[in-house]
This record gives sequence, C-alpha cells and structure tokens, in this order.
Amino acid sequence: MQYKFPLPDVKIEINDIKKEVKAPLYDDGFFKLNQNEFSMTVEGVGSFYASGGNYISLVVNPKATNANIELYLNGSTYGAILHQRKIMPIHGSCFVHNNKGIMLCGESGAGKSSLTAAFVIAGNEFLTDDVTPILFSDGLPFILPLSDRIKLWEDSLNQLKLEKGDLAQINQDYQKFYLPVDSKITEPYPLHLIFIIEKHEHTDVKFQELQGIERFTALRNEIYRWEYLEGMKESEAKYLNDLITISTQVKVIKIFRPEKIEIETLRSILTDKIANHPIHSDHE
Repeated sequence: MQYKFPLPDVKIEINDIKKEVKAPLYDDGFFKLNQNEFSMTVEGVGSFYASGGNYISLVVNPKATNANIELYLNGSTYGAILHQRKIMPIHGSCFVHNNKGIMLCGESGAGKSSLTAAFVIAGNEFLTDDVTPILFSDGLPFILPLSDRIKLWEDSLNQLKLEKGDLAQINQDYQKFYLPVDSKITEPYPLHLIFIIEKHEHTDVKFQELQGIERFTALRNEIYRWEYLEGMKESEAKYLNDLITISTQVKVIKIFRPEKIEIETLRSILTDKIANHPIHSDHE
C-alpha cells in the first residue's frame, strides 16, 4: 500500500508489530519522542513510528481508510520528521500573491486553509497547507512548497462553489475533505508576510502589526507541534535562531475576523491589505 507523503526521500514501511520510542524524553500519553524517535497510536487508525528524519513504520488498522492514515501521516508524523531534521515547521498555509510569499497562521478553525483556497481559486499560486517547512538561505526565510492538497470543511467547499464529488473524505465522522491542488512552484519561495488569524466578536475586520518580542512570541506559538520540543532540545535550540531571523526579516500582522464573515469577503479585505503593505527591503 502506498500512502502520500510530502518528503520523497523518507522510507515508509508497513509492519505487523508496532514500534515505540524506548527512552522518551517527552510522553504525554499519546505522543512519545526524543530527539531522534517519535511514536503514537491512534485508535481505529493505526500506529506511527518515525526515526532519524528519514524512516517511518506504520501498523495500519484494516478498517482505516487511506484518508484516515494520511491525516496522521501528513500531520503529526510529518511534523516529527521535520523536527528530527531540524527544519522548523510552522502551523500555517501559504500562497503567492503579487510575487509575495504569504503565510496564514492561526488555530484550527481560524480559516487559514479556506482563505488560502480562495486565493488559489482567484489565480494565485499555492505553496502549502497546514504544515509549512521553513528553510533559510543568505539569512532569509523561505517556504518549502511540498503540499499538493488543501483540507476543507464542506461549508467552505460550498462557499467557494466547489463540488465535493469524489473528493476524499478525511474522516467519516465529520465533513472535511481533501481538495487536490496543483502548483507550478517547486523550489523554496521567499517568505514576505505572515498573517495570524484570530476570531473576535465584532462585525468588522481589524489588523494589528506585531513588533519586537511580541512578534517573536507569536511566531514561537505557531511552531507546528511545539510540544514535541520538550523532548527535542537540539531542535529547540536551532529554532531560537530561526525565529530571531524571521522576526527581523518578516512582518507579522494579526487579523481579527468576525465569526461569520464570508471567505470571499475576507479574501477581498486581505488582498487590499497586502497591496498596501510594503515588504521588508531585504526581500525586494
């Protein structure tokens, strides 16, 4: 059985006996890990083990669908592989708009995937969804574009006038689907602007540009599966410098959005904000 995974150089084996981290430095009852090993077991889906940044062992529940397996393979396990490689993953979705690399962050349900899909449908190039690896070159951060689909709720599909048709349903218990997306961009793309989306109780959209330590702290909170770092001190130490680099090179802006705002309305407002917001000179 072949499962989709963003990194082609990672060996994936299907086994009958699950592997677990023998000497975890972090164990919350679900995730077990140290700097070089990771394991978790998901009831009704399977067991996942990753090591050395290049190997994954799966024990698959026969009742699990491919979409079930790939949800955890391309999420928590992918994050573990990136952390093992000391490639910082950010919990965000990215696209290119007017030659600017844009990242949308925020908690689950904030709307980063649906808003990214709206920009892509409007003719912008897709880069990543949900998990964004960051690379560095000449002191500047770059987005590693490895995603080939976007996770969308059925309500978002309806708003974007997309048919769910034969789209793979991620989990039978809730209406969320994989939307396949092609991108012409295969090489790392410069990161220019980061927007962190938060919901608020007001009826208008507000923006707040973060500065100094506030910017650093906000970015620290957007590291994907940041709790892993409690058992991965080598990765945590490297990310400290990575976060400082991003904080000094990239503008970070919070978006406070109403709960019920339409996706296309928010896209239009954000489009104007991007157009009127200069990027740092180092990227120009």
